[in-house]
Amino acid sequence: MRIIRIILQLFHILTGIGALAGGYACIAEPHAPLGVPVSMLEGSVFDSFLIPGIVLFVLFGIGNLLGWFSLLRRYRWYGYLGGVLGGAMVIWIVVQVIIISAITFLHILFFGIGMFQAVVSSVYLSQERLFPMPLLSKWWGNLVGNKERDR
Repeated sequence: MRIIRIILQLFHILTGIGALAGGYACIAEPHAPLGVPVSMLEGSVFDSFLIPGIVLFVLFGIGNLLGWFSLLRRYRWYGYLGGVLGGAMVIWIVVQVIIISAITFLHILFFGIGMFQAVVSSVYLSQERLFPMPLLSKWWGNLVGNKERDR
């Protein structure tokens, strides 16, 4: 599990720093951040990159750095934060791909990072016996118990 913690910390740091930089670029120049034309947002509810930039900066930038810190400090509730960040990353990438109608290597990479964060976070929740794992264990036990009893 140690190597997974190290990989997860690297993902949090790299995603956090990248999201801070990208989010700042979108906030500072919302009509052409880093040379990206605003026409990429056609078909979305946004007319500039300002709101996506704020979300990128706060949720994925600051959020991932908090995730890294909580993982580093071994906070018991890391599983919740990591799960939210991973799930949000997956949703963010899927929505982005739908809006711009294109898939790039970075979409695939960050979709994978989000999935990894979400899965590993559920393992943390399970190890710590935090919600929803006790309920899922009880449900699974009842489901398996009923099948064995019916034999």
